[in-house]
Amino acid sequence: MAKKNIAIVYGGFSAERVISEKSAQLVHRHLPEEKYNAFLVDIARGGWLVDHKGMRIPVDKTNFSFELDGMSLVFDGVFNAIHGTPGEDGKLQGYFDVMGIPYNNCGVISSAISFSKSACNIYLGALGIKVARSRLIRLGAAYNADEIIAELGLPCFIKPTDGGSSIGITKVKERNQFDAAVVSAQAEQTDALVESFLEGTEVSCGCISIQGTPKALAVTEIVPANEFFDFESKYTNAKTQEITPARIDAKDYDEVMRTTEEIYSMLNGKGMIRIDFMVGKEGVYLIEPNTTPGLSEASILPQQAVYCGYDLDSFFDLSLVEMFRQHST
Repeated sequence: MAKKNIAIVYGGFSAERVISEKSAQLVHRHLPEEKYNAFLVDIARGGWLVDHKGMRIPVDKTNFSFELDGMSLVFDGVFNAIHGTPGEDGKLQGYFDVMGIPYNNCGVISSAISFSKSACNIYLGALGIKVARSRLIRLGAAYNADEIIAELGLPCFIKPTDGGSSIGITKVKERNQFDAAVVSAQAEQTDALVESFLEGTEVSCGCISIQGTPKALAVTEIVPANEFFDFESKYTNAKTQEITPARIDAKDYDEVMRTTEEIYSMLNGKGMIRIDFMVGKEGVYLIEPNTTPGLSEASILPQQAVYCGYDLDSFFDLSLVEMFRQHST
């Protein structure tokens, strides 16, 4: 059987570029060479470029191909490792849909819904998933901080409604921190979401698709080095602990696993998804789903895959096998 040409797309247009590149490099090292010709493809505002043996080769967007050794090489499929726009919000998926090229993660609608924390909370909350109380502050719009605090209480979290890796998130404890937190959340030109504080144990659960059926992997407990699981705690502070399996009650563990699979189905999920929750006295509350989860050495999903008995070669291969299976049906 001829090897498939796979584009591992990374980069994107947000502050998560650096994390995306690390994810792509890990995937590139672990895709089985006997099955795939894997190429790193940097998606940037200035252009789309294939990284190959020290060369930076432009991508022809008319058919998603590039010139190699005098021949046009067309990609058979895409492994999406872009965190943030345009790979996690549905924009790039729309291009691949038009081109008829399969990709290994969620489609346009589910990506767009899950990428907007506000829209996702409304959608999943209406389907019975427990979510924090929240208020949306539109970019450039006036707001009444005292009114919002009276409704949601302190402390609260203010975060970009679009974005990831905990960039721009602030835990607001006092009224005088509120306005600066809104500015920080909107720094990437997105709306700000104010959420009520959820007390409990933060956990994360990965989920994959096997023959079209969602399968939760494991529940990981997050013990952040800082006050919450911010960017530093996720990527640079060695004191953060990520404990698999999570040290929570067995009933709560099972509920997180079951709820993860339910949310995967509600979002019409594809590929690998990681969903974050807060487990407390009032039950299991959704924090957010991640339809293009981090895949670097520091990321949770690869750790859960290894815990479940996968090696990373077979785990990433499974994602592509499922992608091609779904594309052919």
